[in-house]
Amino acid sequence: MRPKVSAIIANRNGAEHLRVCLPSLFAQSYQPIEIVVVDNGSSDGSEAVSREFGARWLPLGRNVGLAPALNRGAAVATGDLLLFVNNDMRFDREFVSQLASALDQDPSAFAADGMQFNWDGTLEGHLATYVARTPCGHMTVEIVPGLFLCQKSSENPTEVFMASAASMLVRVAFFELLRGFDERLPLSYEDVEICWRAWLRGWKTVYVPKAVCWHRVGASSRTTDEKLLLFRGVLRGRLLIATKYLPIRYALTTWIVSLSGLVRDTIGAEWGRIPVRWKEIADSASLARRWFREKNDIYEAARTTPARQLEFFMQMGSADGAEVPSVELSHPAVVSDDKWTGASSD
Repeated sequence: MRPKVSAIIANRNGAEHLRVCLPSLFAQSYQPIEIVVVDNGSSDGSEAVSREFGARWLPLGRNVGLAPALNRGAAVATGDLLLFVNNDMRFDREFVSQLASALDQDPSAFAADGMQFNWDGTLEGHLATYVARTPCGHMTVEIVPGLFLCQKSSENPTEVFMASAASMLVRVAFFELLRGFDERLPLSYEDVEICWRAWLRGWKTVYVPKAVCWHRVGASSRTTDEKLLLFRGVLRGRLLIATKYLPIRYALTTWIVSLSGLVRDTIGAEWGRIPVRWKEIADSASLARRWFREKNDIYEAARTTPARQLEFFMQMGSADGAEVPSVELSHPAVVSDDKWTGASSD
């Protein structure tokens, strides 16, 4: 029998999106599949729409953020594979089948990542994602100062740095060993962080270009409060990634740039962002010592260093072609661990 897939959708006032998203998931050629809609305190008709199409409804009563919501959905899911997607998307009929096939062919793969177009299919929105020290075209996002996420086309499945949490299929067993998404990341960078942790255990992420979907990017972040939540999430994500995973020079630069953003906010009269930035930097500073401890533990267990791991990611993306060769790591299959695509936010 095929492994059962559980699709997890975090939702907040997305009834109009669910009317498109849910049918395209239930119409997948891959079966069996269940859909869990995890609701972050909606006040529209999201529950009625979810029940109309036969999805499981998991109300949280309030907006807990993306990573916590996805973890709640994963906790009640009954599938062997977890599919994390956004509500403002639709999917090709073979989307799940293509991702599941990639995981089936490689037992060491943690995640399979799909190819995203914009809503009308005129632009590529998400491709094979790598890390680079310099910008690489229009599909480049600064992950922290001096490091960029670069996206490249690929004709075949290929190993990549990370998968997008809007089109990511993962193994339940690996996800549970990783203890899910880091809930200290309220929105953004949760997918960067968990894929980094998986690679430190020797578990791959694979990009699958034939797993096609369409994404109405930004449709779920329209209000001022939602935009400030995203700003907060990106700022926290940059600080956590730089502090916990990168060589010290990146951590220092990221903290300095984040603090200097207060000056830019003041000059630009971004009055709503100033208290959010202050609070986020203060909260992150209170967690920094713990992040450093985690950094020491996780790299010691993986028998590597931040610099070596970063160089591994750089080598992965250095090939000027579709397929990237595998690289042998010294990582053990499973290591102890005490315990996401971001936008730029300086």
